[in-house]
Amino acid sequence: MTEAELLARAARVRLVLLDVDGVLTDGRLYYGPDGEALKVFDVKDGHGIVLLREHVPFGVVSGRPGKASEARLRELRFQHLVFGERDKLAGYARLAHLGIPDAEVAYMGDDVNDVPLLAKVGLAACPADARPEAKAVAHLVTAAPGGRGAVRELCDLLLRARGL
Repeated sequence: MTEAELLARAARVRLVLLDVDGVLTDGRLYYGPDGEALKVFDVKDGHGIVLLREHVPFGVVSGRPGKASEARLRELRFQHLVFGERDKLAGYARLAHLGIPDAEVAYMGDDVNDVPLLAKVGLAACPADARPEAKAVAHLVTAAPGGRGAVRELCDLLLRARGL
């Protein structure tokens, strides 16, 4: 795909959806002494979201329950949170009430359960360390791995497409 084609897809985006583990985080799970899950988020990804969030809403479609992630996502003002949905198309269907056509949705995922949703949206993205199955259907494969700037690259593309 050419840069012009990628920018054209990006210019149509009215909703950005992200997976959490392997996209907003590096995919590793840390557990505290009381069994609480801890996750690490990259500030570069967060700043990209801050720069873009006034122009397009953000949401999450994640296969794992969201308690550990919810505080960070609320801090970043994510508007749509779908957790505990391994079937990403079913999670996406929970957002159908928004009325945004598939062609105007961007989604970043990293694993095989993300492939059906990646194949459905107008702008499919994945981190550099995504599974080959996800990379095969993505319009954008970032240079950065998940949890280490991949989301920032997607945000930067969307900002460029808007002339910002």
